Amino acid sequence: MSLRARLLAGLLAVSTILLVVLSSVSVFVLREHLLERIDVQLRAATATAAQKIAAAPNGRLALTLTGSTYAVASMNLGTGRTRLVNGDAPEAAAVPGLVEALGLSRMKDHAARQDRFTLDPSSGYSMIARVSETKQGNRLVIVAVPLESVDAPVRRLIIAELLTGGVLILLLALIGRALITRGLSPLARIAGAAYGMASNGDLSVRMPEGPSEIGRLGTAVNLLLDRIAEAFRDRWASEDRVRRFAADASHELRTPLSTIRGYAELYRSGALSTEDLPRIMGRIESEATRMGDLVSQMLELARLDRNAALEPSETDLAAVVRDVSVDYTAIDPGSLIVVDAPDALSATVDEARVRQILVNLLANVRAHTPQGTTATVRLAQTPVGGVLIEVSDDGPGMSGDQVARAFDRFQRGEERLPGSAGLGLSIVKAITDAHGGRCWITSAPGEGTSVHVELPRHQRLPGPATWA
Repeated sequence: MSLRARLLAGLLAVSTILLVVLSSVSVFVLREHLLERIDVQLRAATATAAQKIAAAPNGRLALTLTGSTYAVASMNLGTGRTRLVNGDAPEAAAVPGLVEALGLSRMKDHAARQDRFTLDPSSGYSMIARVSETKQGNRLVIVAVPLESVDAPVRRLIIAELLTGGVLILLLALIGRALITRGLSPLARIAGAAYGMASNGDLSVRMPEGPSEIGRLGTAVNLLLDRIAEAFRDRWASEDRVRRFAADASHELRTPLSTIRGYAELYRSGALSTEDLPRIMGRIESEATRMGDLVSQMLELARLDRNAALEPSETDLAAVVRDVSVDYTAIDPGSLIVVDAPDALSATVDEARVRQILVNLLANVRAHTPQGTTATVRLAQTPVGGVLIEVSDDGPGMSGDQVARAFDRFQRGEERLPGSAGLGLSIVKAITDAHGGRCWITSAPGEGTSVHVELPRHQRLPGPATWA
């Protein structure tokens, strides 16, 4: 059964139950009201009949009571015989027999309690009656009246309620069906859109939104679609980066491998002289070292991509900056470096990874700026409670396009311009992201380059993240 049918069936079932309850209550109230009114009249008629029969000789006076529906009978307490005194209704003739059937003792009980009782003649008509004892104490006077005056209005009310209820249920079914269909129409549109997306993969379709429950469902579905579309975009971008990474890695490895293979073939063919061997072996060693460095960087990025966990600890970043700067000078004594850092600045970071950031940034300065270029390392606390590491130089600077591509993994050799950094800046960005920080570059041709790395200081480190 469809949702529309279940809702309509539930609506009609509840409405029918309510109508039945209301109709039953109204019938009960009407019947009790009519019985109470007739009982008041019956009580007065019984008292009047008892007085008149007591005053008549031998109780044989014919009575004329208000309304021809009353039946008056007299029971002799000595003999127990009952005779009809007055009554024009068809049921009146049966009253004496019905009274005698109840018995003298029971009639005395009703007279003593002054209560109302029921007579059921064989004709099928019900009557209510009251009994009263005469002043002489020798007779019981019974006055009965048919319940047709009660049953007829009740029957008419029941028929009217059945007809009215049937019409109301029919109208409710038609109106309810229209309203439910209209209310559920957004669900039909949502289902249609979902089928369309499943068939053609179009994630640009959006559901109707609104303040209603279905509108909120549409909002939730749209949010889900946005997340799915974003996930697909990230997946496609990741796959594209993986393809480019593989292509660039193969390109970068091709050059040293080709060099080593070429020298090996020359040596095997005997084309190299003894005097050339030291120089050739130096070239082979240089290319092997270059290839080893490249593989090491690739492995480092792969570990970060596999969500390698950081090992944060309370670290004095000022001491780390000074240590790396001293190492930089020791590696290249001709390099100029200026350190601008406080005496101490602690932060909860992975010390080894932060050292790697500084080493890579200073290595870029040494590799991509002219000899004698001054490198400046600054360390400061940010207004928002983080730490800022800045490595700048007064070299030739970078163009806007180079800045935009600086953090990309690999740039092909023919595209690698001064200021680009191979995998070094990619590793810097991956480590920064792992700390929950951010990094950016400011540079312009002829104005030098500055790389900024902002890391959280005291906030809780986020869990492992995923880098593409």
